[in-house]
Amino acid sequence: MKRRRGAGAAGFTLVELLVALTLVGLLTTLVSGGVRLAARAWGRTDDRSAEAADRWAVANVLRDAITAAYPAFASADPRDHTIVFDGEAGSLALLAPLPQAIGAGVTAQMRFYLAGDGPSKTLFLGWRLDLPAAESGGQLPENRVVLLDRVRRIGFAYFGADAPDAAGVWHERWAGSTALPQLVRVHLERSDPALPDWPDLVAAPKAMINTACIFDPLTGDCRRMR
Repeated sequence: MKRRRGAGAAGFTLVELLVALTLVGLLTTLVSGGVRLAARAWGRTDDRSAEAADRWAVANVLRDAITAAYPAFASADPRDHTIVFDGEAGSLALLAPLPQAIGAGVTAQMRFYLAGDGPSKTLFLGWRLDLPAAESGGQLPENRVVLLDRVRRIGFAYFGADAPDAAGVWHERWAGSTALPQLVRVHLERSDPALPDWPDLVAAPKAMINTACIFDPLTGDCRRMR
């Protein structure tokens, strides 16, 4: 004779236990899946925040260097009117104050360039103080700082006029000139397809001509005062 469980009897039937275990397993799966999704979303948010911070920092370094570029004469020869500025399609060298993290207010020779093998390269800032070395009297050794990794390409373009009466145009190279370009455009592409390409940066040097010379608009030359 089968005994029936009374209304107040303790315990669960096998079916009730199986149903409860199934519900617990389902809830565990849902919760763990939600945690994984939240972790991935948090990770993507952190990556986007880091990328935005890198973009802001590197753009500021480039912009500050270009706008504060100093049009110093390249040599002590009073007949030489060439300005210290070597702008190529893939690199840029100029004389400007160092970033605050390196040496705020200290003028140095700075160079922006890519280095590395393969499609993914690193953007470097090479710098040396604008002073002669004590031993040889030549230039001091160049220091370099990593600005950004996972870079596929960087391109520089320079806007300026070839002659005093000519209209300004964009150039792939600006070197050996008696004045700085009116504008410098920086184009940067990332090597990681998950990272967005940056919008072009355009900056204008505040001083284009050395104050130690008098510019002649008729000849387009700079007559040095010292």
